[in-house]
Amino acid sequence: MSSTATLERPREAAGWPSALRGFAAVFVAGGLAGLLVGGLGSRVAMRIAALTARDVAQGLTTEAGATVGRITRGTVFLVLFAGVGSALVGTAFYLTTRAWLPRRRWARALAFGGLELAVFGTTLLDPGNPDFTILGHPQLNVLLFGSLFVLHGVVLVMLVEPCGRLVSTFVSGGRWRARLVDVATFVAMALTAFGVVALVARSSGWATLVMIVLVVCAAGLALIDPRRARPITRPTLRVVGATALVIVAVSGTLDLLDAMTTIA
Repeated sequence: MSSTATLERPREAAGWPSALRGFAAVFVAGGLAGLLVGGLGSRVAMRIAALTARDVAQGLTTEAGATVGRITRGTVFLVLFAGVGSALVGTAFYLTTRAWLPRRRWARALAFGGLELAVFGTTLLDPGNPDFTILGHPQLNVLLFGSLFVLHGVVLVMLVEPCGRLVSTFVSGGRWRARLVDVATFVAMALTAFGVVALVARSSGWATLVMIVLVVCAAGLALIDPRRARPITRPTLRVVGATALVIVAVSGTLDLLDAMTTIA
């Protein structure tokens, strides 16, 4: 059985520890993607935006607390905060949507990156954020910060398979390593629960209900054993979850387009 199949059907593995390890690769990939793209990538994007800003903007403080043209302790904290935050939320969002993503690796990566941009893009691309005025060149800033979401999604998905091989190699080194992976995965799963809460909390009104429906359907597909479930159960979860995901994606895309045109 391939690592992708194991991740898609963790309940079919032999026992709870093996099922738990089926998620380990996703957590490792999510952590690396958060650090590389969410943390360091956001800092690089901010640096490029600062370098292209007008001279009068140098030394000004952005809404995030960073000083334009200067690396400060606040900037380091921002990188760590963005890295951890994107790791938790990004991993939670991938686990929530992966049942409806394409199976081919590159198609899955691009689809998930596009979903991240549609759903979370307005988090950074906020027309009310004065940084777009301070830094200038709004079209460049939209491209820079928007691409971070797509890149994060692509990197996360592309890292799942190699991280799966890494986990398998580490586990085969001895029983204590297997136990360590089990404990670390359980801790990561508990932390990712905060990401799920953040997914629901950032929604408002009817969108909150739709996101809850999506999360419940995803959890059902991951936890319900297909060999013991009623024939109608999993197909129903797939259809309802797909409908919720389409609503979330379309709503997010409309909000994103409105924000981008306002900024540009």
